Amino acid sequence: MDTATISVASPRSSTDRFIRSNTEVVTLTELEDKHIIPVFAKDNQLTIPHFDFVKQVFDAAWYVYGSAERILPPSVRVSHPVQGRIPEAKDKKPQELLEHEKTLYYERMMFAVEVPSIVTQINGQTLNLVIGGVKSYHKDKLSGRESEQTFKVYVGFKVHVCSNFCVASDGSVLEFKTKNPDEIFLRTVDMLEQFDHTRMLERMHAMQDQYLSRQEFEHLIGRIRVQFLDPNKDTSRWLGDQQMGQVVKGYFDNPDFGARADGSISLWNVYNLFTEANKSSYIDTFLERSEWSYELFA
Repeated sequence: MDTATISVASPRSSTDRFIRSNTEVVTLTELEDKHIIPVFAKDNQLTIPHFDFVKQVFDAAWYVYGSAERILPPSVRVSHPVQGRIPEAKDKKPQELLEHEKTLYYERMMFAVEVPSIVTQINGQTLNLVIGGVKSYHKDKLSGRESEQTFKVYVGFKVHVCSNFCVASDGSVLEFKTKNPDEIFLRTVDMLEQFDHTRMLERMHAMQDQYLSRQEFEHLIGRIRVQFLDPNKDTSRWLGDQQMGQVVKGYFDNPDFGARADGSISLWNVYNLFTEANKSSYIDTFLERSEWSYELFA
């Protein structure tokens, strides 16, 4: 297996803006050395830790692209901290705890690995390939015995102007369950080898030449907002009403993706207004909403 050593990414790298919500930046060193590893409560078996997940996907990216492309270190964001303390500190007040007496892990984690040498321009904006994954322990049965855990991996493009992610639905988002870290590597390699980035770029290039009038844009937004509340529709992957408000606001004042003076707006700009609004999603819904946004326009 062709693997590579992951150097530590700066916590202030450009990719750390790919999702906001209630997340914070961590380094791989923190993930590996400072965060405890959750276990299955009934048999005390270890789960697959966040660091190992990142490492397996990074190794897969290196296996597929490393011989010909430049690959950057992962950028990682986490949310939903689970804090604890060692038994010796059980009687201390929180403010009295020393650093070595505290325990911590994060329930949810998302990361991105950029491949900046696979790059293109759309509408004057730079895009490059991004590979990554999402993990949330709340989808695993940690209260029972050791069982398969749920992982999501993805591949798409990042628009550098605002670090939006363009994640397609044709095999580029993969959710699976496993107990074996090696399967993460194998499933990610399979996804990357099947991903047709040329076809995806062609479809995104076509968006810049198709325009909506202001009336058509208003009809689109109104239809989405009405159908979002339709009890007969599954809208779990859709942007919420507040996020759609961000899309409308961007139509008027986004300097990169807003409407033209005559009120018309390209599908490329509308799509990026959607992906910009999606950055306020929680980690565990981010990919599904990215897929939905792509399907809406591609």
